[in-house]
Amino acid sequence: MELKAKPAEHFARPPYRAELLSERSGWAGVMNRDGFNCLTFPDKPGAVVTTFEDAQKIAEEWNG
Repeated sequence: MELKAKPAEHFARPPYRAELLSERSGWAGVMNRDGFNCLTFPDKPGAVVTTFEDAQKIAEEWNG
């Protein structure tokens, strides 16, 4: 599965890191250097969370 994610406009400030937002639900985000969840999905307007595993992959790719 290809992840089509990008940092939110005006919040693309590396380095990025994955962070678990809710242990209960398993939702995670991708935080910028300021600790702001900047994860967005252009093909899913309004979506700002994903699984922790996917958040890690996205952060690694963005830090690439």
